[in-house]
Amino acid sequence: MLYEVCCMSYVVLARKWRPKKFSELVGQQHVMQALANALDQQRLHHAYLFTGTRGVGKTTIARIFSKALNCEQGISSTPCGTCSTCQTIDEGRFVDLIEVDAASKTKVEDTRELLENVQYAPVQGRFKVYLIDEVHMLSKSSFNALLKTLEEPPEHVKFLLATTDPHKLPITVLSRCLQFNLMRLTQQQINQHLAFILEQEQLPFDKTSLALIAKSANGSARDALSILDQAISYGGGEVRFDEVQTMLGLVDQQHAVHILQALLAGSAEKIKQVIIDLSAIGVNYEALVDQLIEVFHQISMLQILGSLTEEVMPIDEAVLNEAATGFDANQIQALYQIALLSKQDMQLAPDNKIGFEMALLRMLAFNFSTEKKASEATIPKPIPRTTEPNNQQLQPIQEPMPTDYNYNQLIEPKQPNTNVPVENTDEKHLDKVRGIIKTTLGKPIIANEKMAESLTEKKVEPLINKVQQQNEQNNGFTVEELINLPWAEIILKLNLKGMEAELANHAVLVELNTKQCILSIDPNNLQAQTEMAVAKLAQILLKELGVQLQFIDKPIAKPINNHDVVTPAKQAEQKQQQQSDFARKNIYNDPQVKNFMKIINMKVIDSSIKLV
Repeated sequence: MLYEVCCMSYVVLARKWRPKKFSELVGQQHVMQALANALDQQRLHHAYLFTGTRGVGKTTIARIFSKALNCEQGISSTPCGTCSTCQTIDEGRFVDLIEVDAASKTKVEDTRELLENVQYAPVQGRFKVYLIDEVHMLSKSSFNALLKTLEEPPEHVKFLLATTDPHKLPITVLSRCLQFNLMRLTQQQINQHLAFILEQEQLPFDKTSLALIAKSANGSARDALSILDQAISYGGGEVRFDEVQTMLGLVDQQHAVHILQALLAGSAEKIKQVIIDLSAIGVNYEALVDQLIEVFHQISMLQILGSLTEEVMPIDEAVLNEAATGFDANQIQALYQIALLSKQDMQLAPDNKIGFEMALLRMLAFNFSTEKKASEATIPKPIPRTTEPNNQQLQPIQEPMPTDYNYNQLIEPKQPNTNVPVENTDEKHLDKVRGIIKTTLGKPIIANEKMAESLTEKKVEPLINKVQQQNEQNNGFTVEELINLPWAEIILKLNLKGMEAELANHAVLVELNTKQCILSIDPNNLQAQTEMAVAKLAQILLKELGVQLQFIDKPIAKPINNHDVVTPAKQAEQKQQQQSDFARKNIYNDPQVKNFMKIINMKVIDSSIKLV
């Protein structure tokens, strides 16, 4: 019998550590401030509506508010907590606090019975408080019965309504209440709250385990405390990372680390070994894809913003730093998109294992090396072709097409008019068409010589991501040799890479002298100016040229010292657009294309014209 009493004396953490004062609340500062000011200034409304997801403090705030209204020391935002009224409210046996579960009392008869006692004065307290939880569960008739009393209640009555779904409430009810929307708690707030409780309970724990619990709670303090109770029991009085991870059924973070390292190395053998290891242990592939998505998100944040968010990280920061340095920003974006789409495609695969393995193979296939990307980014120089007697005036604007080239890829026939019958007797017309097709279908479309020469003269060296084509060793140049050069050429000579190259290409050179290099960042690309990128660029300029880096916020409208006012990135974009327009014009002016458009009524699809 004594054993049973001891067991019943234990109070779960969610009830034991339930806030009893506004100052003990976790988060919800906007609600606490509004209610505290209303209490202190005696500006009290007769109906309050608290909305928000589960476990964020709706009922808790309502009880504290009831205690502040009925405290024997007077109406205040800081109830004493020691008087009989405060203690009975904490114990849940205060007569004038009527708590109603609307989910179990949805009928109109229940509401009418409840409202019959509204007219009577409170027995013990200053106000009679009606706390209706999950109020959205009331029936339409119940809401109609409640409306009149809710609009004009007696002076001694206060209504406190709580719901997780305010959209289901009639607009007539919403208009009669002061509404407070309680926000989800952040993972950092939950993490700190759990750490405080464990310190007070004198239980050993590690921070990584609390991070997992805070993430699994999904913004709910009550859920976090329930999981913490379970973790304490599972760990035998301790809260450790491995035990919490196993208890929650989460995927071991080392699997994501191994995949990240294999992709970073671009090794098919390592990917193969990862697939074998995962298959042997029967991992949850959907959970692992979710973990990879989080990893790629954190790496991208580190690359672009220069720092990690304060939210929970699935793997160690050192691993993320290594990946952020080893991967290109575009690669991470591609890997993130592959993982995101693969999560959706896994539902269509025969099983999750096949879907996940194909996702890894896609990631490996798109994981180009830096040298390969640089070679692909280079615009090839037009290659001249031996002219034939029947096209003496023509030169190619691109490499020759294969002889079996299908003109349907470039030319799309217009929809014929079905109302006009086609005459099959015009043999001369058909012979003319056959002759054109016979003489041109096996030859590539080529431009005239003047256009080809113009394209060659206007060819521009790529201004972005051509760093990989330069020698990695120091070229031995001095700052005096670079002062009068365009900023784009200076970038190539400095052999910039990664985020510092992106920063430089989105900046304009204001001044370069023997002491400093002054840049102005493009206002539309301020995200490139991260602390890490600025530090790396400053280090390279100091090492290679012996100058200090300085940024100015003022945009440059006029050239200074013959330097461009357009960033290298914008120059490259403009040149690419010019070449695209040039190629499109060249196609439309080609005699063979004109013949097709005129004789057999076809048209050019602009989107099919690509630079090679």
